[in-house]
Amino acid sequence: MRRVQPRGAPRKPSTGWHREIPGRVRRYFDERRLLKWVLISGAGFFVLGYVLMTLLFFPGFGRSAIVTVPDLTGRTRGAAERAVERLGLEVQRGQPIPNPRMRRGRVLMQTPLPGEEVPRGSTVRIVLSSGPEMRVLPAIRGLPRRDVIGLLHRYGFRVAIRRVRDRRDEGTILGLRPEVGKPAPVGGIVELLISAGPPSVMVPNVVGLMPADARARLQAGGLSMGRVSYDPSSADSAGIIIAQAPAAGDSLRMGSGVRVTLAGADPTPPPPPADTAAAVVVDSAAAVEEPAEEPAEEPEPDEPEPSVP
Repeated sequence: MRRVQPRGAPRKPSTGWHREIPGRVRRYFDERRLLKWVLISGAGFFVLGYVLMTLLFFPGFGRSAIVTVPDLTGRTRGAAERAVERLGLEVQRGQPIPNPRMRRGRVLMQTPLPGEEVPRGSTVRIVLSSGPEMRVLPAIRGLPRRDVIGLLHRYGFRVAIRRVRDRRDEGTILGLRPEVGKPAPVGGIVELLISAGPPSVMVPNVVGLMPADARARLQAGGLSMGRVSYDPSSADSAGIIIAQAPAAGDSLRMGSGVRVTLAGADPTPPPPPADTAAAVVVDSAAAVEEPAEEPAEEPEPDEPEPSVP
């Protein structure tokens, strides 16, 4: 039972800023038990610090002195270094080497080889790949197809022929991909672009149009107006297209010409053949230069000679 201090009685002087420790706590933490907990805590902190210092400054402590070298081929530089350092080995990097099959920055080769056993602390030498060797594509202007392929092979490229539709004639060399003058990996594929000829387009209908309108419609479809002929016996208005070849709706290669026939006579008929004109000129000249034949003179009758008596 808590004692109540009478009113007006003087208070006991305070022994400190904290309250008085309860009696049950003072009875539990006597000198022996307090000393025991201090010793246990100190020993625990000592062991924990020893373990941490050992792992920090002596990473190979407690492990085998012989380790097996892992396979580092194909790993990045960072991954290879971490894998080696975890085993207590050291890493040494060599000069990068170009390789067409290994990506840039990956381990291309290593020494010692994977699976070998080495003492802990040994050095593992790795060589990284610098990627495929790059070369500039040569100029091919004016070379035939066979020479272009041979030139690319001598540069170390593989050639793949790709045919594309183009207005130029079939078989014409259009260029390379990548373009000429650009770097490409040695051993990689270079596309040789060859024209497969112009694409086919549908022939529009130009019957009933004047030549100027028909020419504009054909050019809009990628075609041109071909040979023009005339039909003087047609009943349609002179100058109108009355027929075309190929017919409307047929397929024709882009850039080709469409033949048309116009109603009416040809305003500019072709001249006669050269041989016929020369013959006419020669005959006309002969007719002009030859003089007319004069009639033959009749002989005068002979006079009789006088007789001599």
